[in-house]
Amino acid sequence: MRKIAALGLVMILIFNILSLTACRAPGEEGEYTYRTYTSALGNNWNPHTWETSADRAVMEYLTTPLVSILPLDSLEGSYQWSFDMAKRVTDVTAGARGDLTKYNVKLGTGVSVNDVDKGYVFEIELREGLMFENGNEITADDFIESMKLLLDPRMKNNRANLYVTGESALAGASAYFGGNVSFESVGCYKTGELSFRYVTESYLDYNYFLASLTSHWLVDTEIYNKGLISSGELVSTDYGTSVATTSSFGPYRIESHQGEKELVLVRNERWYGWQKDDNGDIFSYTSCEVDGELKEQYMTTKVVISVMDSATAKQSFLRGELSEWAPSASEYNTYRYSDGLYRTNETYTMSLFFNSNKDALLSMDRSKGNVNSVVLSSDSFRRGMSLAIDRDEFALATEGYRPQYALLNDMYYYDIYDDPTSRYRDTPEAKAALCRLYGLSYGDGATYKTLDDAYRSITGYDIGGAEAEFKRAFEELTESGLYRAGEEIKIRVAWAKGALSADDNQQVALLERHINLALSDSGFGKLTLVPVARVSNRYAAVPNGEFAMGYGAWGGAAFYPFRNLLVYMDPEYENLNEAACWSPETETFTLTVDGVERTMTYQAWARSLTGSGEFSARDARTKLAICTALEESFLSRFYRIPLVSSSTSVLLSYQIENYTDAYSVMYGFGGFRLLKYHYDDRAWSEYVRDAGGRLKYE
Repeated sequence: MRKIAALGLVMILIFNILSLTACRAPGEEGEYTYRTYTSALGNNWNPHTWETSADRAVMEYLTTPLVSILPLDSLEGSYQWSFDMAKRVTDVTAGARGDLTKYNVKLGTGVSVNDVDKGYVFEIELREGLMFENGNEITADDFIESMKLLLDPRMKNNRANLYVTGESALAGASAYFGGNVSFESVGCYKTGELSFRYVTESYLDYNYFLASLTSHWLVDTEIYNKGLISSGELVSTDYGTSVATTSSFGPYRIESHQGEKELVLVRNERWYGWQKDDNGDIFSYTSCEVDGELKEQYMTTKVVISVMDSATAKQSFLRGELSEWAPSASEYNTYRYSDGLYRTNETYTMSLFFNSNKDALLSMDRSKGNVNSVVLSSDSFRRGMSLAIDRDEFALATEGYRPQYALLNDMYYYDIYDDPTSRYRDTPEAKAALCRLYGLSYGDGATYKTLDDAYRSITGYDIGGAEAEFKRAFEELTESGLYRAGEEIKIRVAWAKGALSADDNQQVALLERHINLALSDSGFGKLTLVPVARVSNRYAAVPNGEFAMGYGAWGGAAFYPFRNLLVYMDPEYENLNEAACWSPETETFTLTVDGVERTMTYQAWARSLTGSGEFSARDARTKLAICTALEESFLSRFYRIPLVSSSTSVLLSYQIENYTDAYSVMYGFGGFRLLKYHYDDRAWSEYVRDAGGRLKYE
């Protein structure tokens, strides 16, 4: 166990832990409330349409996946699949070859149906006793009908993309989603009251299929259908936007929701995982052994999510009123060595992204408060911005984020189930791509002796290169009449969904300083960046012409990095943040694969690595080579400038403790599910009172 208190409080803590937890039986104690906060409360936890991390945070309390990952041996860092709503998942391809023809499964070149015995048809058997919070039983029909709603061509649900395209695409889903066939043509069908089959569009390894089941599509169709709203040819629903339109099938349910103020969740007593003791109190154990025994899970009895800024949250945390608090960038160093601090690197890369369309920028200069934002139409100007930014200094103004120079950071693995060490960014292909992007040479007579030497030197910062790019941009823009020498440049930036913090302002000030330093002798006037807060959807506002620039992140799919290219190159998979910059569905890229030169659109290349794509079933190294080349090509356009990779740095209160201190990319620190409490709420109040009402965590 980590040390969990300052020295002066240790004896009090030990006494309370012994008295409260040593003989504790599940369900025996009082309330255990987890109090957290957010700058903007989630308002859409519909699994078909959720948008933000705040939405997802609420959704995860209300849902249970079919399959998840738990520690097997936390000291070794090994993991195991936990079957949750699913009792069993079986590859039944060998006995269901007829489905391959019926649902038009895409086989590899030269492969016939009779050659296939795995990787296409999976049977999912559900646990008995599953139900929604209203008491309605959950059966295979609910999963089938929920999938039908998710893929409904009239609704255009954004979360359908995982099932329409990508490595776990459902056979027939694309045609149904496009409005071309009926749902009977989709490979998702019932085989029993509590069992159904999922037919993949293309070959999928069993482990990757299980990974796809950690996301879900289940909704309470009765409530969902009551909330349907027609608008022309499109249909939407208000499902998952309020207490009345929500039906939990997870361990918690919403008790109250006060708009933009507070959301309270309590235990959902109809969740299948709860057991009752002799007193009628409920508790739960994991479905498989963790570190050699079944562990108590979901010890939390209530979750309170409050809207507050970081400064207010800090004071509440120090008064013992919050269970966690994330130090701001300016406060991070104060707590970086605290025993209560947990730091987790994430897949998300924070970047500047642009609308580089000349006409759109000129329109924004006339009507959106910008001045000369048209300079962003110049590739050279955007490239100069990238080279001018000192990412090391910028990272110091964040809460422990790391400098980043690419779309995919070092949290991605290209073949993790066969090789747990297969980190994407550690490969020669990925290293060489970034060296080329930033103009670093290696080998005989070059600046650096080896590829690794060159790669380790990458900072993304090149003031001389930035100055040269800005001078080139100045000549281009003045000659075309789009810019006049010395004029100011003012660009509004879609910066945050919530309120601006002092850290946000400091980060913007750093960007301004870095860029203006390189602009000083170029002929351009001073650049001013104006961060704008409370932008409900930055990622749509920029391509839609509301803003010329945005600041935000992309990430996810840590174990299948090849999917991530779709979010930049396939507008049918995802609404592109850079849609006003280019047309990947028509622009082409030439690459040599297996000694053969190929030219395809960027969209086609991205699709080729996933689902039934031409190269999706190829070996990991072939896909890696294609992926790194596409990543380099996209980055070289500077439609998106990577700055830092995000991490979460969270202080947990002395009331609680993560299951393990050893972070695993597979299961984190054990997650909320295995969170441990040292005090119930009553004892915690006494502890805070005895500490004088203010706690120390330095």
